[in-house]
Amino acid sequence: MAHVYESYDVVVVGAGHAGCEAALACARLSLNTIMFTISMESVALMACNP
Repeated sequence: MAHVYESYDVVVVGAGHAGCEAALACARLSLNTIMFTISMESVALMACNP
C-alpha cells in the first residue's frame, strides 16, 4: 500500500451535524479541510437538537 502525504489546515473528526457544519464553514473560508467518519451512511443523519 502506497503512503500518501497531504497537508490540511483543518481536520474534522466526526460527520454528525456539528462536524458537517464545521467542515463546511472552514471550506467556505478557503481552508484546506478534511473530515473523517466511521460510516458514510450516517453522515449528518441526526438533527441539531435531538
